[in-house]
Amino acid sequence: MRVSTSAGYRPVALSLAALLGLAAVGSSPATGADLGAACCADLEERIAELESTAARKGNRKVSLTISGYIAHEITVWDDGRETNAYLHGLGPTQTSHVKFNGQAVIMPGWTAGYMLRLQDLTGNAFSGGPSAMNQNNPFNNAGLNTQMAFWYLQNEDLGKVSVGRLAHAAKSAAMFTDLSGTQIIDNYTFLAGFPQFTIRTGGDLSPAALTWGQLAFCYAQSLPLGGDCSGIVMNGIRYDSPAFGGFSVSASWGEDDFWEVAARYAGEVSGFKLALGAGYTEMRDEVITGGAVSDRKDTQFFQIGGYVQHLESGLFVHAAYGHENNNNTLLLNGRRAENGEHWYVKTGIRKAWTSLGATIVYGDFARYSDQLGPAALALGATSSTFDRFGGGIAQEIDAAAMTLYLKVQHYEAEISGPALSPTVADLEDADFISFGGLINF
Repeated sequence: MRVSTSAGYRPVALSLAALLGLAAVGSSPATGADLGAACCADLEERIAELESTAARKGNRKVSLTISGYIAHEITVWDDGRETNAYLHGLGPTQTSHVKFNGQAVIMPGWTAGYMLRLQDLTGNAFSGGPSAMNQNNPFNNAGLNTQMAFWYLQNEDLGKVSVGRLAHAAKSAAMFTDLSGTQIIDNYTFLAGFPQFTIRTGGDLSPAALTWGQLAFCYAQSLPLGGDCSGIVMNGIRYDSPAFGGFSVSASWGEDDFWEVAARYAGEVSGFKLALGAGYTEMRDEVITGGAVSDRKDTQFFQIGGYVQHLESGLFVHAAYGHENNNNTLLLNGRRAENGEHWYVKTGIRKAWTSLGATIVYGDFARYSDQLGPAALALGATSSTFDRFGGGIAQEIDAAAMTLYLKVQHYEAEISGPALSPTVADLEDADFISFGGLINF
């Protein structure tokens, strides 16, 4: 559901209520007494009902549309020694949220607008620190967060310029090409995963610092993102071109300093739905997001992804690749940041077999190579391979704008290094089975 406002909602409400009242009078015999207090009371009741469903706004020139979704999962996990069940969200960037969008026409061809997006980060399985969700802590309440807040100017022929806290040009350029209907619930990041879970070594939760996220670390933003190393919202300015034949380009800059460029394509060709995206990020700011792990940053991140779906059969393939070059950056713990890469493939079928909506059945595989975080490097690791196998089924319910899903993920990893303890090198596998739902409004 979307709630929109425009100028003069009370006169419109009065007019609608009056018409309804007249229609009611005209549809049955009435006497003069019937048109007294009962009629007016009914009109006032209808007006109050209409006003209660209208969003209030500060002026009559800029529209307001409210939208978003609520999403939660129940995950049963097994780390090789312990089994438990946690309830959590899809944080941080794809968690439950509400968006306030506004727009005003300046003159023909020119518009101005804004967007404010508030997130619910209760049950955030991604965040680290002392309150991180892991084997010893089932709940992490990071509260509400203002993820985005920006304004923009747009011209039909020249493009769009946005300023504020926003998604930058290359954000999720590869990941967002996934049009299967499962991108939010299952992708190659660890946003809805458990990167703060300690990897069991020889059955023990020791060393505690060796988490799954330490084998899927992105130095561009100092976070265990896995894939999509340029996927966090930041302050800056962004330009988006108009789409020409399905192609568009974007560029953005943010303080102190980073910049990004990206190109995208979306369209249909000979019965196939296609989507392509590529992006490049140059990150030199000392601290953008995450914790401070070095005195400076000198990271370049390249990503590319695509999606192909045969419309008649519903068969699809989505693939993504990313490479992070850290230029041997010296970390605060005296280690040097390694270069890392990751790739991902998802394949399956999307088909409306019932009247409820499309059913999506898929399998996926991700590999994260040498994405060693500061804690893993401090333990003496010099190389790593982290594989994630999985799959699932999702059912869209069109009448409720809802998706219900079940997904399975299996983690396994190997690390090596001349100074690495043999005990630390003996890593246990982990399994995660999640049932969840997402409802749009």
